[in-house]
Amino acid sequence: GCDAPGHPHRLLRLYLDQIRSLYGEALVVTSGNRCAAHNAEVGGQDVSEHVWPDGCLGCDLSCTSSRMRARLLDCIRQSGVTRVGVYPKHLHVGIGDAVETAKFPGVVTWVG
Repeated sequence: GCDAPGHPHRLLRLYLDQIRSLYGEALVVTSGNRCAAHNAEVGGQDVSEHVWPDGCLGCDLSCTSSRMRARLLDCIRQSGVTRVGVYPKHLHVGIGDAVETAKFPGVVTWVG
């Protein structure tokens, strides 16, 4: 069975509210909390911001055009989030560095 929490970590919720406010539109989360089994099935990292006992420390936001990506990236950075993954159809927003710096280094951007 899946043991993923029902809600994201409270700190991630605060950052997502800030990003949404700056963006001025609804954000579409395509992946949030995952149990370890599902995370492995979808090829997630062994140590993943999607898998956390108090709710995910990271989530994926739908991003379907380069214009949307540029605008959303600006809002993410303005919010103070420093962990961002750039993928063809989504952006990963992570705040793991604020909770567990040993596992999630800050000020990183990766392309997947």
